[in-house]
Amino acid sequence: MQPWIEFEDAVKPHFQPLRTYCSYLTASRWEAEDLFQDVLLRAFQHYQKVGEFSHPRSLLYKIARNLTIDAHRRRRGITVSIDEALQRPYHDQNYASVRGLLEWMADYLSEREVEMLLLAEVLGYSYQDIAQQLNCTVPAVKMVLHRSKSTLRKRALSQYDPGMKPDRAAKKRPKSPQISVERWTNAMMSLG
Repeated sequence: MQPWIEFEDAVKPHFQPLRTYCSYLTASRWEAEDLFQDVLLRAFQHYQKVGEFSHPRSLLYKIARNLTIDAHRRRRGITVSIDEALQRPYHDQNYASVRGLLEWMADYLSEREVEMLLLAEVLGYSYQDIAQQLNCTVPAVKMVLHRSKSTLRKRALSQYDPGMKPDRAAKKRPKSPQISVERWTNAMMSLG
């Protein structure tokens, strides 16, 4: 029997749980699929060296977890603070669209909410890193991010659904200082 057929027989019963676990570990369906394929590749390389698996599911989960940790460490190494990103020059034709998006966000979110959202979603900071950077707790970061995303989602839906009642749509906030929007725009543009 060919080694890849034996390997497939050993791991195939664990495909669905592994896909679910990969989805749990990653942020999107595409990243989960990439992780799933990387896990199978690493597992096959291990199978060629060692031979038969004694506990295939636990090995697959361990490989997935370790690959996720490695990817996080690589991303974390390239994370820069907003102040540092401001120092970098930028040249991009999308300045107006980035600035418009940030102004739109600033219309509905507080300065702190925008900063947390950018740190988490754009710069890839962990909740712990954001909490340390902004002198708050991790549960506070989670709560603010959840509310911010919910507010923006409601506002975006209300723009496409004219029948939505104004009291159910997110309310505009007083304008954030222009300097904050400029600072965020420059930081986002310098990321490339």
